[in-house]
Amino acid sequence: MTRRAYHVLIDVLRDEGVTHVFGNPGSTEMPLMDALVDAPDVAYVLGLQEATAVAMADGWALASGKVGFVNLHAMGGLGNAMGALVASKASETPLVVTAGQQDTRHLSSEPWLAGDLVALASPAMKWAGEARRGADVGKLVRRAFAIARTPPCGPVFLSLPMDVLGEEANEPAPPRSAPARLGPSPDAAALAEALAPYGPDDVVVVLGDDLAPSAADALVAFAEAGGYAVWGTQLTSRVAFPAAHPCWAGVLKPDFAEMRARLAGLKALVLVGGRAFIAYPYRDVEPIPDGVRIFHVAETPEAFGREHAADLALLGEVPATLAAAAAALRAKVDATAVAARIGARAKLKADHAAATRAAILAGAHSELTSDAAVLAVFDALPDDALITNDSAATFGAVQELMATRPGRYFFSRGGVLGCNMPAAVGAALQHSGPVASLVGDGGAMYSPQALWSAAHQRAHVVFFVFNNRRYGVLQNVARQLGCANALAGRFVGMEVTDPPIDFLALAAAMGVPAARADSREAIAAAAKRAFARSGPSLIEIPVK
Repeated sequence: MTRRAYHVLIDVLRDEGVTHVFGNPGSTEMPLMDALVDAPDVAYVLGLQEATAVAMADGWALASGKVGFVNLHAMGGLGNAMGALVASKASETPLVVTAGQQDTRHLSSEPWLAGDLVALASPAMKWAGEARRGADVGKLVRRAFAIARTPPCGPVFLSLPMDVLGEEANEPAPPRSAPARLGPSPDAAALAEALAPYGPDDVVVVLGDDLAPSAADALVAFAEAGGYAVWGTQLTSRVAFPAAHPCWAGVLKPDFAEMRARLAGLKALVLVGGRAFIAYPYRDVEPIPDGVRIFHVAETPEAFGREHAADLALLGEVPATLAAAAAALRAKVDATAVAARIGARAKLKADHAAATRAAILAGAHSELTSDAAVLAVFDALPDDALITNDSAATFGAVQELMATRPGRYFFSRGGVLGCNMPAAVGAALQHSGPVASLVGDGGAMYSPQALWSAAHQRAHVVFFVFNNRRYGVLQNVARQLGCANALAGRFVGMEVTDPPIDFLALAAAMGVPAARADSREAIAAAAKRAFARSGPSLIEIPVK
């Protein structure tokens, strides 16, 4: 059999651990579709819109820890996908994104479907290129995977002209390069030495949103070694510290003034990873109080100094660096005092959780508040559930009760609506248990095509749609800023009421069983039925 460039492409995908190709095909992608006929081990996951395909690949990549692979249709398809790709770049999700290009032999005549794909993709990519020869396809795809998974991770783009992909390519697929090992920072002991004089309440650990779940054990060991409180960021794409741990303090809201208040009285701050201090709207205040020493641990040089100058910058693998620092710190601190502080943190945490829960339930007697609705969903989640989230309904007091776990929680932190529902479908193709997608009514309407893909794939996803019939986040921002919309009580373009969206009918049209639940008891019953099903379900929850 004559080997062609698309055969080499399939060989590289297999070797890179790709089990699913996410896409929406067109005529320029026909060579790849033909290749997949003889590759039953590489499943094609159809999205009915290109942004849906990208977001499904994003969810698959985050849940698997691998590089996701996407194939889009020409210039128009890539254009449709750009919003989701902006979100993937913000989340630093490793993706190899490809799109079919017109036959190069008549590109000069600007044929139908042709365009400068590289120029269109570049702003949302780490790297973008185009294959010019069939013999180069394997090498370029290998390069794309290597760049995508090299920290800081992110999407890369490769244009694949249809004639190039069909050229003869008799060489075998190029081998995969051995991964580089960064190792621990040589300054791990120096970090322990610098922190040893401080007490457990003098230091906090703040986590960036780019930390992999594999960092969790070392982060826990480091926090326990010093008895330190650990803060995350509300707008985090992934979780690297278990929320049930007594050292977990919660998330910093995207408000620099509130962050500064939370961090008052500190002597030292250990920043792990990057992009921990994210704010909106603007505040004329710095989040870290004056005089606080900053120790920064990260795996990429560009992380240092990007947000705040570090007194000590430790470049190295985060798990190895923190594990080494934890071991050195244990030998320098009063273990009895540290254990006592962790015990006290556990009691304070339990008492606060009980008080928060009681307050939420007390406020839910007359109406179903967002906090009460979300709490009902949390109470109904099976232990093996994975959560994908982009709903502002989770941003209230109930967020302090969210039992997030490394590898089991992902948030659409790019600010692009429409990514969460398809991401849940992609994650479900990798996760062995059920997936709970927490989404608002506004976000649900950006990518309802995800419902069809969920039904088609028989993905075990329960879509919880918190429906307040408005863009609640936008209205809250208007109130915070004192905008004319809020002062007049007339929110222009922020209501979704006339006509109201029938989510049950929408789900039924896509082949997804659905129910409406307007009380905590109804939510519990509907969730029990939904999680017992083998395929997808949707539960609409009207909230105030």
